[in-house]
Amino acid sequence: MSDPVTLDPARHQEAALINAALDGDGRAFRALVEPHLPMLYRIAARVSGQKELAEDAVQETMLLAFKNLPGWRPEAPFKAFLASIAARQAHTLVRSERRRHKRETLHPAAPQAVATPEEQLQGTNAAERVRRIIAAMPRKRREVLLLRLDAGLDYKEIATVMNTTTSSARVLVHLGLKDLRARLAKEEGS
Repeated sequence: MSDPVTLDPARHQEAALINAALDGDGRAFRALVEPHLPMLYRIAARVSGQKELAEDAVQETMLLAFKNLPGWRPEAPFKAFLASIAARQAHTLVRSERRRHKRETLHPAAPQAVATPEEQLQGTNAAERVRRIIAAMPRKRREVLLLRLDAGLDYKEIATVMNTTTSSARVLVHLGLKDLRARLAKEEGS
């Protein structure tokens, strides 16, 4: 008589890789997700309809999958866990792109003069300062700023990702932006 609880070898290997990844083994996480990358890209491309958005969605999926790995339920196939994240990320990026396009259509930017090399260097330096400051922030504040500024998520979406309320997401984003402005002002004053 066979034991009904016994996992098939593939599921057993998957479970071992998940446990290793949960212990911080990046190679195990890579081995776990790599076979699913083509499927994730197909999902993201189908949802977004754009190669660049699909690539971004897959990248975000990898980050979210690693972050949310402790929430994976063993009774659910890992492939489904990844696929659901990829679909949500692709939808999120499409919505963000639509909002951006709508803003640009409603309020087209005035034609801008070509930046001088000095202006380009200043812009590059400013962007690098912002990246460095955000990277030095506490994890939660850094994450909400990246979700708001880079992913273009609204407060409800941020609340879902951060597992908090919409009002808490608003407060976290507000505090993050306030902190960013203060640190930028401090650097400019030094």
